[in-house]
Amino acid sequence: MSFRLRTIIIERHINFMGNQVREYYVHGNVPLFVVHDLDPEKVNLQKVISEINQKVPKELFKGVDGIYVAHLPEFDERDINAIYKDDTLYVTNRQDSDIDMVDDIVHELAHSVEVHFHDQIYGDGDVEYEFLAKRKRLYRILKNEGYPIDLHDFLKPQYDEDFDNYLYSEVGYNALDGFIVGSFLSPYSITSLREYFATSFTDYFVYDREKVKTITPAAYAKIKNLIKKEK
Repeated sequence: MSFRLRTIIIERHINFMGNQVREYYVHGNVPLFVVHDLDPEKVNLQKVISEINQKVPKELFKGVDGIYVAHLPEFDERDINAIYKDDTLYVTNRQDSDIDMVDDIVHELAHSVEVHFHDQIYGDGDVEYEFLAKRKRLYRILKNEGYPIDLHDFLKPQYDEDFDNYLYSEVGYNALDGFIVGSFLSPYSITSLREYFATSFTDYFVYDREKVKTITPAAYAKIKNLIKKEK
């Protein structure tokens, strides 16, 4: 079942039960539909939208058809909070705070930006070169620490579920935090080139822009160039 079809079914079910899907707008023209209610004690949606409007340029949303706030079965199945699919952002309603929701939306927006500006981001190979150089460095560190690893796994820029599970379960994100200081922004950004860029994108707009410039300079340069070209 496609995400679009699943969303239609969710909306119809809720409307049949007498509830209403509430519609808001990001940057005045990107619809945000609340299908499942947010906890008002944890999240102020208007503040979330205002924060995104202030921090992320409108032009970067041009490939987004809409944003849906709903807890889909895929979130539990894959232990995630949000996903980008078919030009649509899906974000769980089970948010802990305003900043958590901003983080989820901006991170998935990064994956939309990757699709619509792919050549500008990856065309010259700079971001991939930076990413794989750091993967090799991490490989040497883990090998010296005695972890049973294969260099081949560290040279694939695409996401690999087995590799992700190894980092998460066998090495552990707590241990990785110490191994990646100065190289990666987070353990999750190690898992693929796409997540490396998306994490840089999220940190650039939501958290610490200077940190992105220092730790992931190639990704930082691509984000800056995107902003300049889209203005």
